[in-house]
Amino acid sequence: MLDYLRSEPQNIVVVGDAFVRPETMEQAVRTSQINAAKVSRVFWGTEDKDDFAARQMNLEKNGSEAEPWAEDLAPLLKDCTVLMTHFSPVPRGLIDRAPKLRAVLTCRGGMEHIDVKAAGERKIPVINVIRNAVPVAEFALGLMLAMTRNIASSHHRLMEGEWLKEFPNSGFVSTLGSLTVGLVGLGNVGTELAIRLKALEVPLIVQDDYLDRDRMKRNGLGDVTIVETKEDVFRLADLVSLHLRLTPETRGIIDQNCFSLMKPSSYLINTARGGLVNQADLIEALRRHAIAGAALDVFDREPLTPEDGFAGLDNVVITPHIAGATVDAIPNSPFLLMRTVDKILTQGLKDRIVNYKEIFSD
Repeated sequence: MLDYLRSEPQNIVVVGDAFVRPETMEQAVRTSQINAAKVSRVFWGTEDKDDFAARQMNLEKNGSEAEPWAEDLAPLLKDCTVLMTHFSPVPRGLIDRAPKLRAVLTCRGGMEHIDVKAAGERKIPVINVIRNAVPVAEFALGLMLAMTRNIASSHHRLMEGEWLKEFPNSGFVSTLGSLTVGLVGLGNVGTELAIRLKALEVPLIVQDDYLDRDRMKRNGLGDVTIVETKEDVFRLADLVSLHLRLTPETRGIIDQNCFSLMKPSSYLINTARGGLVNQADLIEALRRHAIAGAALDVFDREPLTPEDGFAGLDNVVITPHIAGATVDAIPNSPFLLMRTVDKILTQGLKDRIVNYKEIFSD
């Protein structure tokens, strides 16, 4: 599968940024089985990581056309056969200007920055890598404990000089194994979280419109309870954790209707995308204590400001979109991507070819 990547010389362009350096990307390519005849390095954006975060948010919300691609990329497109990027956008216009392009590789799992449809129309495979599923899953588990056991809240109050042992959820505090966790979405992060929760003997229910039961069995999750709708999860679970992609169809789908189904003793956990949640509806539910609380790492608008409505709430734990930010996950993602490509070349792995069905449907 994709044998031409190693049997034929490839003209590769790597586009790095403030988080994933182009030099690291080239080094990773050179260690792979790709026949790298030539590697050209390009830098996207600026060295300012706050600027990067703003561009990232814009791409995640508005797609591959929302930000310009790297300035130095245009003259390299004519002869480029493999384009490797982290977050630099790959819109239709870029693909159209690369007549020899035969593969697009990205050092992340999300596809918001790439026009996968345009690539599929040209039969160009798009290959991604799941670099931070484990870090995000671990963080989500941490948020569950921090919220349900008042770890974060008690720390905050102690730092303010208050020795408190009573909190708004004190009547609900219990061990994690006494609570049912519901996962809305069972992709890469959801699967990793489910594996960890099951190891802790936590009761689980899951809902996913594209559920892969064979994958569940391979990961030891074959006996996990599956429910039909997200509404079922909100109705039955004590902790609801979101693990969906943000698309036009999923934007704002977690709203007042969902919160009205939750028990007063239940919690919402979101480490996926802020845009999944109607933030105004959530804040209203928290203000009324209609639910026990929420722990959030992502928001519809970032960075947060006092006007966003979370300031002063006593039943929320918020963190600044850091769930996937470990020292190993992002900077070293090019090497993980190349190991994925090598598995495609040697073992026929197809899971990470995002548009596999479109490319090989014939």
